[in-house]
Amino acid sequence: MGGYEKHGRPGLDPELVSTTTDSQQPSTISTQKSSAGHPATNSVRDTDTAGISSTLSSQGYSSSSSSSSDEYSNGNSSSDENSKNENSRSKSTYIEEEVAKFRAMADSWWDLQGDCKPLHSLNRLRVSLIREGLVQSRITKQEYIDGPRPLTGLKILDVGCGGGILCEPLARLGARVVGLDAAKENISVARLHADKDPRVSQNIEYIYGTIEEHAENIDDKYDAVVASEVLEHVDAIDLFINTCADTIKPGGSIFLTTINKTTFSWVGAIVIAEYMLHLLPTGTHDWNKFVTRQDLLFLLEKS
Repeated sequence: MGGYEKHGRPGLDPELVSTTTDSQQPSTISTQKSSAGHPATNSVRDTDTAGISSTLSSQGYSSSSSSSSDEYSNGNSSSDENSKNENSRSKSTYIEEEVAKFRAMADSWWDLQGDCKPLHSLNRLRVSLIREGLVQSRITKQEYIDGPRPLTGLKILDVGCGGGILCEPLARLGARVVGLDAAKENISVARLHADKDPRVSQNIEYIYGTIEEHAENIDDKYDAVVASEVLEHVDAIDLFINTCADTIKPGGSIFLTTINKTTFSWVGAIVIAEYMLHLLPTGTHDWNKFVTRQDLLFLLEKS
């Protein structure tokens, strides 16, 4: 284990970053921040194993104002919209080819032995990370922490929610969850599955659209934003993170999980998972779109 201390940007307290390695856990990154006047503790975990998940969590994050003002194609737009000028495209995080991959998987989101089996397995890490992170940030209500619904009273945005695999367990923990996805087919599947359990459906709202569109149309910001296994499928990652941050209340949190860009992740996530074991459809991931731990931390720092 190693650690170092660094100074936060104006308005933030100094931060402490530590690195740990655990061969039994997926590759993860987590960092915590707080606005001025609140304790700031940052921890970084980075472990390269077959789980190949890289996680960044920012607690007590003061939301910034940095969203795109340009409209862009959402995958179902007219040919005129698809021919927007290059400047507009450069300010979009939407990639039609990437969204199409998950649109094609719409029927398998809730097949526990299908293409989304790895995502269901990741929930053991993701849900725990989010729950514990929010409790540690002291944004949760004390009277609910030790109960079955510790996230009661919190509003969480899940960006790139797919079929709602992560939304539902967060809703069961008491959070009011908004699931956002750029594929209309995924939203339809998510709604149908949530409707099977009234205790879940009453706490979830699903919205078809992109983060840029959503950021421009919300009045009530979120206590936390989650983007899990999404960064490797979007364009302009810095814009994506900035726009997510713009939807967070001051003192709120952002949780990002993505595949760490290492040689091991190329072997594990692509060669083995896609081509050898066929755990995911071939072509799901492009190693060039993976993000390193250092780059992800840097992008969060400057957002």
